[in-house]
Amino acid sequence: MLGSAARAQLPETSGELMPPRQLPPEVKASTESETPPYLRWMLEPTKNGMFVRLPIVDTDPNRGTTYGVMPILVIEDPKTDRITQIHAPSLTYNEDFKFTPTYRYYYYPADDASYAFRASWSKYEREVFSEYAARSAFGTPYDLFLRFQYNVDASQRFYGDGVDTPKSDQTNYKQEYWHYKWGVGTPIADGSHWRVHLGGRYESSRILDGPLPHLPGFDTLFAADLAQRYQQTNETRATLDYDTRDTIATTTRGFFFQTYAEAAVEGFLSEYNYERYGLDTRWFHPWDSDPSKVFAAQYQYEQILGATPPFWLLPTLGGKYSLRAYGDGRFVDRGMTSFNVEQRFTLLEEKMAGVTTEFQFAPFAGVGTVFDSPRVAQAEYLRPVVGAAVRAVAKPQVVGSVDVGYGQEGVAIFMDINYSF
Repeated sequence: MLGSAARAQLPETSGELMPPRQLPPEVKASTESETPPYLRWMLEPTKNGMFVRLPIVDTDPNRGTTYGVMPILVIEDPKTDRITQIHAPSLTYNEDFKFTPTYRYYYYPADDASYAFRASWSKYEREVFSEYAARSAFGTPYDLFLRFQYNVDASQRFYGDGVDTPKSDQTNYKQEYWHYKWGVGTPIADGSHWRVHLGGRYESSRILDGPLPHLPGFDTLFAADLAQRYQQTNETRATLDYDTRDTIATTTRGFFFQTYAEAAVEGFLSEYNYERYGLDTRWFHPWDSDPSKVFAAQYQYEQILGATPPFWLLPTLGGKYSLRAYGDGRFVDRGMTSFNVEQRFTLLEEKMAGVTTEFQFAPFAGVGTVFDSPRVAQAEYLRPVVGAAVRAVAKPQVVGSVDVGYGQEGVAIFMDINYSF
């Protein structure tokens, strides 16, 4: 695991972030003399690709620090130099979760199609994950997305519902679930930046007391929220999006807009009745005087209407993807909103192993809150965040970042790869 551990409900706009499909040609052309010693140790060309020795340091606020190694085997098509397969096993150690072996496999049958498989097992956790995504499935104009996942995640934290929940009420729970997701989409017209999607997600989940000994038991503080019996929900979603970004991971310009509506109907493979509405917008603008300086902004909003489902299905605030001074799921309620801005400065361009990498410093600020409904949201409950990120960018496919954020509950640190903003 290279970035923050994902919550049970993964972002709806994407599947697992895939490694790049093609090695930059400069990697192959580089000579040993121009490659720093540590990169010669890390990157080793092979007959049909490359072998990468990758150390792991994960500092997720909910899990604590995790160390490990990940040897990666990259296999290319010898005729086109396009990456067709990646094997990425890893072995990590965490003080609470002990040793975790994980195997990852990626397969790219076409330039716009990918398949991912992941399996892991540890003292408290286990996972099997499989996903297929294609932009033009089987030669048609339709995109296709399919995912199956079984997961036992023992790192989750809960503080109660609402934005004023004290940190002292923090407890740990274990969520065991399996779900499948599907989606199909099409452009509104040939060459259009607008696309419409229809999809769904079925989940069967239960909530058990967490194993971490240094936190109060979940059954002590929130006994009413335990769900030892599996509970089902079935959500159907309609999405409209507009996307002019130059790249997904190393974005420097463009606009992304997405709005969605979904519903779960009691009795239709679901135990709950509710509707969910959301909005996600992102804007990237390089300075006219210096294109290496990029201003980025993001706004998110989500609201549950109807009957209130259990807390693990509600909107959440906190983590790398919403408010970078709090752990994943720090605040939970029927609605959430967040606004973040970031100014990226390229301080250095370095050619390492023949690949030009930009090193960036990116101060950021943000604010967010959760609420029962927008009309009762109060400014005094806005949670501000300030901080800075250090980013390493190899265009057009790879970005790694370390984000340090400061908020009302102190400092949080996140590491991640291939997430633009």
